[in-house]
Amino acid sequence: MTLKRSKYWDTRELHQHLLERNDAAHVYGKNDCALFAADGIKAMTGVDIAEDFRGYAGPTGAQRAIAKVTGGTTVEDAAVYCAKKYALPELEHPLEAKRGDLVLLAHEGELLLGLIHLSGSCAVAPGAAALRRIPLSAIKRAWRVGNV
Repeated sequence: MTLKRSKYWDTRELHQHLLERNDAAHVYGKNDCALFAADGIKAMTGVDIAEDFRGYAGPTGAQRAIAKVTGGTTVEDAAVYCAKKYALPELEHPLEAKRGDLVLLAHEGELLLGLIHLSGSCAVAPGAAALRRIPLSAIKRAWRVGNV
């Protein structure tokens, strides 16, 4: 299945997603890095790439969901699974990621999933109390989301 971004993915759908989550705290199973990114992709494309993972609570629940679905242990394993299932091409050069693309970030000693911000100048992912902007230099892997 190839994803296609809606006509107004940037000015409406992704913009609204970022506004809604801007002041939302990180909560496993509701607004963690993986579901934040998947919800943004769903807003842009109408497809829930995290449907196989939803329904967990807490960090242990997240790890169990990843293990059950992918056999792995990290959000990287979840991203690779979703990218393969939904035909998201991985970028050979991750820093070529564009606005709205899915990215794996190595930031402050942890792996996170996020999206490239509409400005194109940073990645975004949920933080303790609000959405945080993460430098593009933290991108470890990236996948193109639909047509750009």
